[in-house]
Amino acid sequence: MTTSTSPQLIPENSSACRLEDRQEVETLRERHPADIAEYLENSGLSPLEIVETLVNIGNTIAIEAFEHLSLETQQSCLETGRTRTMLQFIENMEPDDRVDLLKKVDSEISEAIMPLIAQVERNEIRRLWNYDEGTAGAVMTTDYCNLPPEMNVKDALESLRLQAPNKETIYQVYLTDGGHHLLGVASLRDIIMSKPQARLRDIMEENVIAVHHNLDVESAAAQIQKYDFLAIPVVDGENRLLGIITVDDVIDIIEAENTEDFQRISAVVPFEEEYFKRPMPRLFWSRFCWLAILLFTSLISTTIMEWNAATLKEMVALAFFIPMVIGTCGNAATQSATMVVRALALGEVCPKDFLRVFGREMWMGAALGVALGLMAYFRVFLQDHNLMLAAIVGLALLATLMLANLGGALIPLLLKRANLDPALTAGPLMATIIDAIGITVYFQLAIMIMRGFA
Repeated sequence: MTTSTSPQLIPENSSACRLEDRQEVETLRERHPADIAEYLENSGLSPLEIVETLVNIGNTIAIEAFEHLSLETQQSCLETGRTRTMLQFIENMEPDDRVDLLKKVDSEISEAIMPLIAQVERNEIRRLWNYDEGTAGAVMTTDYCNLPPEMNVKDALESLRLQAPNKETIYQVYLTDGGHHLLGVASLRDIIMSKPQARLRDIMEENVIAVHHNLDVESAAAQIQKYDFLAIPVVDGENRLLGIITVDDVIDIIEAENTEDFQRISAVVPFEEEYFKRPMPRLFWSRFCWLAILLFTSLISTTIMEWNAATLKEMVALAFFIPMVIGTCGNAATQSATMVVRALALGEVCPKDFLRVFGREMWMGAALGVALGLMAYFRVFLQDHNLMLAAIVGLALLATLMLANLGGALIPLLLKRANLDPALTAGPLMATIIDAIGITVYFQLAIMIMRGFA
């Protein structure tokens, strides 16, 4: 919440409540705002009916429930044309969430509603609007508590009582000078436990961990996670306090990043909308692009098999074990890529660990290759009683598993070093590439062993 008073939601006509059962509205009013939002999302109500329901619920509860709605639902509500009613919701949103919503709607709507917003709030919107997407400045909130370091504890507590209704969090108090330079931070706990006449300067922590407003959001979230902060300050190049990133913002950032990674891993062009709210043509396009790429990539494997048609004619049984060889090495590559991508996301591995990862995955590939190669060797020999065929399949698994393990683990590191998303490798694309490599190795080993036996 950004206002200290309880705003009165005023309907734009006399029929604000369209629900036939007013008892249902009374029941909603007694529930948590997040539960109200969940109910409205799943109720099948139109955006206009959602707005009217919130107006009927009324005041602070309705405003908090609106903040819990998905961005797509908020956008639909804002586009209903109920400008006066929606203005009351927008003015009471958190600054960063408000900017996200106004960026989402059509420019005509945002331009129409901006003049109706208070001057101070408009200035805040414009300032946050200018930060690049994906940076700390774009997700920070300006609702934080700051006090002068010379203030004593007694006056600080009184000031916090006045600021608290308007701020997103008061558990960390930031100490700034007249130029708004960040000098230190004091926890609410330390302030409460200090003597009334003690100066904030004496109890503040001067070595403040802050992030620059141009830092990418994933790195900013990692800092909060690393130090177990509830919030982290955002500063400019001159160490002036611009805002804070709170832990709830970090949860949203991590969720968005994980969603994007899962989409890339599954060979889907990332999209932000909810599944049922994404138009079918756009959903088709986000899936078609990668499937088309994978289709042409898989033609490499077909071409390699055509080049080795003579070898297949000489030993037709080779074709029976192609799916087993390329399927196993593709799965191994996906395993390695997924583990390394996740380790990169958690900060457990970085590109400078290239040689360590190389050695680790080489030994793992050799171990897996020997174990699975022996299993395949005895399985083929016992079934077909063909020593040469069993040797080809067993050695092919050993060689392809080593290559697959190394490729799956090292390619994400190379992409990370090139500032590309490592998640691109941990899915069907990696499996398709490894398939082509596996078939090539399989046939080359077959040719060598067949010549050796001859």
